Amino acid sequence: MRIEHKVENSSNPIALAIRSNRILPALIFGFILAGVVCSAQQVPSLPTMNSGSGLSPRPPSAGTGVSGSSSSSGRSSSSMPSQVSVGSLTDAPIFPGETVHILVFDAPDFSLVTQVSDGGDVAVPMAGAVHVAGLNSASAEQAIAEKLQSMNLVTDPHVAVTVDTQAMGITVFGEVHNPGIYPPTGKELLSDVLAMAGGLTESSGRVIEISNVSNPNQRVDLPWDPTMHNTANYDTEVHPGDRVIVRPCGIAYVGGNVGRPGAYSLCGSRVTTLSDLLDLAGGVLRFNSNAHTYLIRTREDGTRVVIQVNVDKILKARSADLPIQEDDVVYVTGSALKLVAQEAIGWAVSVSGPLIYVYRP
Repeated sequence: MRIEHKVENSSNPIALAIRSNRILPALIFGFILAGVVCSAQQVPSLPTMNSGSGLSPRPPSAGTGVSGSSSSSGRSSSSMPSQVSVGSLTDAPIFPGETVHILVFDAPDFSLVTQVSDGGDVAVPMAGAVHVAGLNSASAEQAIAEKLQSMNLVTDPHVAVTVDTQAMGITVFGEVHNPGIYPPTGKELLSDVLAMAGGLTESSGRVIEISNVSNPNQRVDLPWDPTMHNTANYDTEVHPGDRVIVRPCGIAYVGGNVGRPGAYSLCGSRVTTLSDLLDLAGGVLRFNSNAHTYLIRTREDGTRVVIQVNVDKILKARSADLPIQEDDVVYVTGSALKLVAQEAIGWAVSVSGPLIYVYRP
């Protein structure tokens, strides 16, 4: 009796359903109600409206891994390797100004990335300066290892030295189509570097100058044949920091008793002789002083030398033809006596011409 009384006085909908003999519908209703409550607990909260600026999302909670949180960014930066060049081993000598990577295995305090000084040294931590200029990677590794071992800093050092070839390019300018600074991609030859610069122009000369930023006063002048008949210097090695200057072709000057005095380029052939130059200048005119043609040549020290030649013998192959160099000046002297004699003959012909015509038998 006591239980039935509680059921009758209960306001629970399930109890009411039991009293009204609707047990099965009540159970179904209870299961549906429980499912709705569970679903409501799993629905994420909707973004709140921000006045005048659209939707404002909820801030991420700590530890959710969203980029931008301090904990997540710290983990990602430490786990991802940095994109840093480690250089490459080189058999070529190391030059001042190049960037080298020094790695001492199992001793990170002595590892570093540094630039070779103008004197050719690198500063190794706690070991001081070690001279590496002029050495290749293997010799530089041995020099640094011996320094660390001699100072009792590392018992059995294992050192690796690589050179960052991308840090110092090869400069090409002068008579090329695309002058600029080109990063070396490995062992570079002079012909490869000139090809990267677009090749030579039509005004390119026959001498290419190569120097290095480590010692700009020391230069090498290589003979170069633009016609590609002589390719002896095509395989000359070029190193990072080199400056390649393609000089323009030389110019020689002709004046005096010639058809077209002026400046003439020497690009046409490998060797330009005096007779070739006079032919470019329109040839020698009449009434010249054969033995008084002068070739003025400037030496490397700036002094000038004057060479007197007999142009008539050279043109008639009775004397050796002279090769012309850059900045040569050729002056063909006219003969005043021959000119006066010719003018006198011309005047006599102009005056006596009618007489001869009138009194001809």
